[in-house]
Amino acid sequence: MSLVGAYNFRDLGGYPTADGGATRWRQLYRSDTLHDLTESDLAALRGIGLKTIIDLRTPAELEMTGRGPLQDDDIAYLHLSVIQEATSDDPVVLPPLPELDLALVYLHWLESSPGAFVEALTALGNPESYPAVFHCAAGKDRTGVLAALVLDIVEVERTVIVEDYALTATNLDSILIRQGKDPETAQRMVAAPQLFTAEAQTMETFLDGLYEKHGSARDWALASGVSSKSLDGLASILTR
Repeated sequence: MSLVGAYNFRDLGGYPTADGGATRWRQLYRSDTLHDLTESDLAALRGIGLKTIIDLRTPAELEMTGRGPLQDDDIAYLHLSVIQEATSDDPVVLPPLPELDLALVYLHWLESSPGAFVEALTALGNPESYPAVFHCAAGKDRTGVLAALVLDIVEVERTVIVEDYALTATNLDSILIRQGKDPETAQRMVAAPQLFTAEAQTMETFLDGLYEKHGSARDWALASGVSSKSLDGLASILTR
């Protein structure tokens, strides 16, 4: 299913798992922002019986565009901002913007903002949350990290996790045109163009770091506070 007003919306079903199974279709979707949905988009999402929206954007991003036309629907809404204001006790000090690389940013989020991912994974371990969609602004970075965590937890093959992340590149031009309308984002595009890409190597490096530092996505999730019940539920719901 494709949407007109969300350029990076896609089903996470049909991905092969280590035991020879696959992820289930029409259960979990990833997306970019949902505030520009058209009437046909709304009909499609209502048609699948969408029950939960997980919004990973910042409060400022939410205030700028609002939740969009699904706001008044009977759909559970979780606002879980991944990006937090910097504090003096941040476990990782990031380099200046022009020197940043995305994999380092993603790994930083696991240390600095585990709560958003913990709450999202916990919600996704509940069968009553489905069908569900999670999104940020571009559906690339924060959404990409959560997608990678979910897919790794349910033992989707690593090459497929990387391919899913890189699929965003096919939609990136449209996404960046929309994001560039915000002056602050446009300035970041000029200052650090490397952050506005979706290359397979970025996800490869992130997964290398995840496994080196934490063991696996499941290990990270357990150590960060997600219950084994939620993680087992996630696998049961999403795989066949």
